[in-house]
Amino acid sequence: MAKEFPLISIVTPSLNQGEYIEENIKSVLNQKYPNFEHIIIDGDSIDGTIDILKKYKHLIWVSKKDSGQSEAINKGIKRAKGEIIGWLNSDDFYEPNVFFTIVKELNRDECKYIVFGDCYAVDEKGRMPAYYKAKLPHSKNWFKYWKKDYVIHSAAVFFYRDVFEKIGYFDESLHYTMDDDYWLRVNRYYQFHQINKPIANIRFHHHMKTISRDEMFEREWFTILKKNWPDLPFIDRYYHLLMALSYRSNSMRMNAYSKMGELSSREFRKEIFLALIINPLNLFKIKFMSALFRTIFGHRFSNLIKTFFIKARAFNKKYTQQRTE
Repeated sequence: MAKEFPLISIVTPSLNQGEYIEENIKSVLNQKYPNFEHIIIDGDSIDGTIDILKKYKHLIWVSKKDSGQSEAINKGIKRAKGEIIGWLNSDDFYEPNVFFTIVKELNRDECKYIVFGDCYAVDEKGRMPAYYKAKLPHSKNWFKYWKKDYVIHSAAVFFYRDVFEKIGYFDESLHYTMDDDYWLRVNRYYQFHQINKPIANIRFHHHMKTISRDEMFEREWFTILKKNWPDLPFIDRYYHLLMALSYRSNSMRMNAYSKMGELSSREFRKEIFLALIINPLNLFKIKFMSALFRTIFGHRFSNLIKTFFIKARAFNKKYTQQRTE
């Protein structure tokens, strides 16, 4: 059976995802694949997760505080005995029958050591608002994160164990971009192979790390850029540095707006000025000009002006429709 159905190890890092983790567990069980193990590395959850884990006797799990998701993933991979390894976050879940597809697609003789597929986006209530078509960069350049030129979701990626033995484990100093850093490292030695079908469901909710910590996510991206700096052609180094600074500046602007209700006019002004110091060229963009206007005239007057233009635009639209009728 081992040759026809090689052991698949699924590693799930978890922390206080009791609301979603049972769907995660069931999606692995419901694969109907005869040879798998599901390893859950929990970071000492206090929300009822442990009671759910105790219900499922097939699970291999541990609950202990750790330094974060990267350490949890590495712990799980080191415990894994499978020839094939997948990483499924505790709030995500698989599509049916994907394990059979993965076994068929991975092939050492054809140098297919790592495969990836598409994903559905799922909201907190399980509704599917979007479909993410997986895609690789058009070239060997994997740094265009600010342009969203490629999408590879970790839940839809499967490796042979050989990859980890050659590349090593995830960088535990990274907590938001450890997967992107790993794809860069893998890409130096292995070719990614695409499966044109949905593999997993990625859940978007207000507790997600990349939503709640957007600025930290961006800072780690900047760390990855600097780490790979020597591998870039001379001209590309400064192009990507400029793009990364622009990305950081825009991220700071968006974070300032997201906290606008909590910030005084003075604090908001400071946030916007810092964003412009990071990349002064953003001053010529409409959104930054609008933010600068708000820093000068304050929230109240800016909101009045914004309301005026919204009403004027609505009136103009209504007037135009009446004339055409």
